Amino acid sequence: MRAVTPRSRGSLGRVLALVVLVAACSLVAAQGPGSRTGGPSGKPGSGPPGGADNGTVEQAKPSPGEESTHVLVAPLRYAAAGTLVVDGGRVDAPLDWARFLAPGMWLRLEGRWDGGIFRATAVEVSRPAYFSYYLGPAAPVGLGEGWVEAWFAADAPDAAGVPLEVRRIDRERAPLTLARSIAGAWVALPPGLEPASPTAEGWTLFQGRADGDAVRWTSASPFP
Repeated sequence: MRAVTPRSRGSLGRVLALVVLVAACSLVAAQGPGSRTGGPSGKPGSGPPGGADNGTVEQAKPSPGEESTHVLVAPLRYAAAGTLVVDGGRVDAPLDWARFLAPGMWLRLEGRWDGGIFRATAVEVSRPAYFSYYLGPAAPVGLGEGWVEAWFAADAPDAAGVPLEVRRIDRERAPLTLARSIAGAWVALPPGLEPASPTAEGWTLFQGRADGDAVRWTSASPFP
């Protein structure tokens, strides 16, 4: 029987190592690039972390043949007719709601992204829980003299509205109030601003005229 020399043992070890390396490479190639953790296979941990401080985006599953719908939840920074600015970009929003929203509110928007603009098809105020809007003389709502544009907020339907934001305006305009009724009562209105008793649930837009430091409401219509 032929003895195995140290040189022979070294050659045999190199051959075995080469066989193991070839087998390992064959196994990785068979698995493919999509099976690695964090890759496009969609395993947990492959997406970006959620809960960003400047708002969140959720994607709703579209129906067959429809475009993808997104839900954007973010704080409002600026509001004008038809345009909102939130953390994350500019929003094209339904015209009816845009003018009655105030910076600091948290919005829930449904729509889709079009380049860098979010095209909103629905707007909902997430915070505060309840709010109302007023434009008119400051005295009836306890805000001093002159004219104001003011938003009032409440945490519960039966709580009086407290100022959320107040803007002084120089030019007098036709007084407006946007208020919501729940269970036959107005919510989030400040003391001193009480339109006629609601006749239906939901939002009502009041228009009126100034009578000294008072306001007389001349019309009311469902909103939007």
